[in-house]
Amino acid sequence: MRIVQTISSLLILFIILPTSVYSQISTGRTKEIIDTLSSDALRGRYAGSDGERLTTEYIKTEFEKYGLVPAGDEGSYFQNINKFGVELISESLLLNKKAVSTSDFFIDTDRSDWMLKKAKSLKVITLGEEDDFKDQRESLIKTTEPTLVWVQGDMNQQQMSQLKIKLSNKENYLDQLDGTRNIIWVKDQPEVRQKFKKIKLSFQQKTHQIVMRNVMAKIEGNGPRAKEVVMIGAHHDHIGILQQIQGDSIANGADDNASGVSAVLQLAEYFGKRRIKYPRTILFVTFTAEELGLIGSDYMANHMSDEELKNIVALINIEMIGKPSVNGKRKAYITGYDKSTLGAQMAETVLKNRINFKLFADPYEDLDLFMRSDNAPFAVRGVIAHTVSSTDIDFDTYYHTVNDEAETLNYQNIVDVIKGLSVAIEPIVRGRITPKLK
Repeated sequence: MRIVQTISSLLILFIILPTSVYSQISTGRTKEIIDTLSSDALRGRYAGSDGERLTTEYIKTEFEKYGLVPAGDEGSYFQNINKFGVELISESLLLNKKAVSTSDFFIDTDRSDWMLKKAKSLKVITLGEEDDFKDQRESLIKTTEPTLVWVQGDMNQQQMSQLKIKLSNKENYLDQLDGTRNIIWVKDQPEVRQKFKKIKLSFQQKTHQIVMRNVMAKIEGNGPRAKEVVMIGAHHDHIGILQQIQGDSIANGADDNASGVSAVLQLAEYFGKRRIKYPRTILFVTFTAEELGLIGSDYMANHMSDEELKNIVALINIEMIGKPSVNGKRKAYITGYDKSTLGAQMAETVLKNRINFKLFADPYEDLDLFMRSDNAPFAVRGVIAHTVSSTDIDFDTYYHTVNDEAETLNYQNIVDVIKGLSVAIEPIVRGRITPKLK
């Protein structure tokens, strides 16, 4: 009798535990996470900023709470990406004792300062209208020889101005500081050029290293299929500080993409606390610098070996689930639906489980959403990688504005999507479903 009671107790525990863990995915928990991530204190979570650093510390702490194993660099939860920034401090240029407007020249160098008083120390060349600015610069940056370039032609002068704006913006990050180029680009002034004898240059800029970081944690698989990986991801960065509108300048990014990160964290907690030994490894990732051109996901994909990429069974990326879809409540769409069997298999799983949730094909084909989120760098390398979203992007007036605030979100919609995904992903991590490319 005692044995029967023990078995009965174990069966009851087995039934109750998943339901209990499932109930942890709630509007209260979702709001707690999104309120934290979309707080003004994080200053819009711009990649490489103090706000992003605080964001990644928060995500790391949550992964630790759930008992997930670090999967970043050197046994940490972080994968660091080093960039460099430059910030212009001051500049002035006199040619033949005549001041040149700052809009008419560009000091193209990584040096922190440059003082110049002798024209004879310069190589002087002319970039004609028929010449190409980019080609000329590519040639000049390979040498340390100080060079003054007279820039002719509207197109070349426009490219010069655009490059100056880009490189002097402290929020524009460079892959490296090469320390070699010493170029003075000047919009052509024929009367000065023909009698050019004197120069006085004073230039100062501040250079600094930027560290962005992906956050990575995993639930290790058990058994011979442990090397097979199911990735669940979302980008944690946003666009920082914008021009002030009605006293607000912080782009909080509640839907884009605090909502997606809330899904990653709650799915990590859900799978982590179920105490099930899954055959496949589950890798949870929040990506940096999606808004700057998928930098974080591209870096991660580039730093994986061919074998590691081959072992990724699927990447389910989550982006903007804070509002009901164009097809209504309790629904989400999958980008690139027809590029693999993943979308149809996940949709079939939720249908079989009779939950009130549906997955459908991306309705915005003209927007090319499949290549605009963090699934893309993996997809181009042959990985089955898709993004799940719900927000009707065609009519979302808050997208990339200071109005993307926590109070604009539908928290029940977020919970519905997360719970739907937890069911849809289950047979994949258990090894019962293996999606294929089409």
